[in-house]
Amino acid sequence: MTEPEPSENGFQSARPRLPLWITIVSVVIAIGSVSVLVLVLYEETRGPAEILREFARRVDRGDCAGSYDLLDDNDLRVLLSEDDWCSEVLPTVDAVLDADFSLERSVLDGYLAYLDVSGVAQTEWILSRHGERSWRIEGTPEGGPLDQLELSDFSVA
Repeated sequence: MTEPEPSENGFQSARPRLPLWITIVSVVIAIGSVSVLVLVLYEETRGPAEILREFARRVDRGDCAGSYDLLDDNDLRVLLSEDDWCSEVLPTVDAVLDADFSLERSVLDGYLAYLDVSGVAQTEWILSRHGERSWRIEGTPEGGPLDQLELSDFSVA
């Protein structure tokens, strides 16, 4: 291995440096990329209480399609068509759930979440995992408005 030639004054010559503007642009791009990634993960990751609150907001607004989209695909949406949801069940749910509820307890058990809330008539809700980062309304325990659904009561979606 050969050593670099010393300059005329006896010191080694400086290596070429990366221009300052390239360094600044690279740092700005890295910070922007990380910020976007954090924002995307935050927006996609929603807990069961957030989903129940959003469901309650949509029910309060009378948003049939929006609230129907937050129902579990495997159970409730199999039993109910969107028309049946809007005409038969939504008014019942609206009477027992408001978006200003207080979360008292949330218990995660595998792919299910059991929520106890206060400030509303229906205080117990069951949600099921939807994908890796969200939840959907599975139903209510015995006696709740979503527990009483029978396949024979509605047309199949």
